[in-house]
Amino acid sequence: MDIALHLPHNVKIIQEAVAFKRSLAYEIDRPVQAWRWMIQSRCVPDHADWVRPEVSESWRRCLEDYQLPLGNYACWEHLRDAAEPAKASHKAQDVVNLLAHLGHQFHIFLKEAGVMLVLTDTDGSLLQVLGENPFPSPFMTCLHQQNSRWSEAVLGNNGIGTAAQLKKPIAFQGMEHFLSLLHPFTTVGYPLLDQDGNLIAVIGLISDRQECMNSLFAFLHLLCVLLNTNLPLTQNPLAQARVLEKIPFRLAKKPPQHNESAMSEALTALIDKAVKLQNHKIPILITGESGVGKDHFVNLIKNAGPRRHQTLIAINCASIPHDLIESELFGYEAGSFTGARNAGKPGKFLLADKGILFLDEIGDMSLDLQTTLLRVLETSEFTPVGGSKPIRVDVQIVAATNVPLLEAVEAGRFRRDLYYRLNGAQIHLLPLREREDKQAIIHHILQRELANLPHAESISICPSVITLIEQHPWPGNIRQLINVIRATLYTAGDALITPGDLPLDFVEELEKTTQASDMTQQGHAPALFEQRLNGKAMTLEEWEIQGIKTSLQACAGNISLAAKQLGITRTTLYKKIDRFGLGKTDWRERPRPD
Repeated sequence: MDIALHLPHNVKIIQEAVAFKRSLAYEIDRPVQAWRWMIQSRCVPDHADWVRPEVSESWRRCLEDYQLPLGNYACWEHLRDAAEPAKASHKAQDVVNLLAHLGHQFHIFLKEAGVMLVLTDTDGSLLQVLGENPFPSPFMTCLHQQNSRWSEAVLGNNGIGTAAQLKKPIAFQGMEHFLSLLHPFTTVGYPLLDQDGNLIAVIGLISDRQECMNSLFAFLHLLCVLLNTNLPLTQNPLAQARVLEKIPFRLAKKPPQHNESAMSEALTALIDKAVKLQNHKIPILITGESGVGKDHFVNLIKNAGPRRHQTLIAINCASIPHDLIESELFGYEAGSFTGARNAGKPGKFLLADKGILFLDEIGDMSLDLQTTLLRVLETSEFTPVGGSKPIRVDVQIVAATNVPLLEAVEAGRFRRDLYYRLNGAQIHLLPLREREDKQAIIHHILQRELANLPHAESISICPSVITLIEQHPWPGNIRQLINVIRATLYTAGDALITPGDLPLDFVEELEKTTQASDMTQQGHAPALFEQRLNGKAMTLEEWEIQGIKTSLQACAGNISLAAKQLGITRTTLYKKIDRFGLGKTDWRERPRPD
């Protein structure tokens, strides 16, 4: 049965949907770069080749009409109405009843596909959900509850809310969404219109898989036919099943569950390099500052490499006591010394056989351990303490250090021959402050730690907190970032996280860095943190005004230079100056201190 042949000519929405579905061949070029550029510049990208026009127009509404926090966090308390639950109109209730009638057949289909179907009223309030919530996200769990809100003014652009706004079918995928909490999903929406073109309700699908917009539209196309016609198909479950079987709805496999924050193009290239080295069993030396995530990187390359199904054994080389070096590395036979286990004990090398041995903090290794380790690396054999027969192992060596090893070699603290044995190939991990994906890492960790809280849906983060975290130089790198975020979230006294909840040492560190930088560039320290240190939390608008004033002061009132420094266009800067009512006296250069 070809449904397209039975489309009623007076159902305008179906005809538009079919045309839109075909238009999905339009390639989405660079939504990732466009979204990050918008976060940095605080304005919508004008480049037509970055995102589809539907995306840029909806982003503009989110920024200018709804004034949503810039892409990071919605105010979760507004996801649900404080008033009485939404009451469906008479026509919308007919749709609810019909969906309930069709629900049994579609429930199985949605469950197998891992897709959630929602029906909302004209203002985006949830009326009905088909299928269980297949997503573990607390954010999506909140949206799954009765009377949650899917409107653009609350969630930013999404298939359901934007379809209601535009009265036409539309879809968004990944980072085409304004709100970063929707980035893992694809959202598709169909508005249901009456004969006069008035909106009745919106039906939508949500998936956490990629490359699925065509399939989602095909399914909604079928539903739209069922909801707008009296074809025999609407009453025949067997006919419905036959149609469902013909829809190409076997979605692409989910991507590997890597840390999204870490998988930038640069890091992916490093992982690919490490995999090639493992294929030839070349020792890998990972360098980088303390806290950059060397241990996490080792897990990434292990899971991506040829030994992904084998054991990863980690050794902290700085913490092994001198008297236990050989027994820890090579194990011992039963009764080999006083206090030994009756059955003996395998060492780290034996446990890592066929797998990976990770030597962490290799630069702090004692000279005794260096000598012992070198001997085993050269022969791939060792003899357990108290044993008589050597054991041969197949181990991939990965070492990591935050110490400049060549300097340690020249100073006599590290054996030169061991250095060249370990340094088969070197991979350097950049500090967080120098990484291009710094903001993506910050927002990923914020979302991850939020999701771990018992009542995550009730917590909101003030935009000024996000701004401070993004501006921090993070000398302790990712480890420091995680600690600060956890300390902030777990010790906050209210559901709204404000700058007052940030650790004092974090604020002082940021203030010193900002003052030092400003002293170097301008010869005086700005008052960016005066309000924070006086106990008053600045609003996002106040931060924006302060940023514009500071840039204009630094550029001596030169609009072009200030706009370039802020990462926005001259037109946008003029609009902001006019919007905030700023005059030349607001950025007149301050007298420099003697």
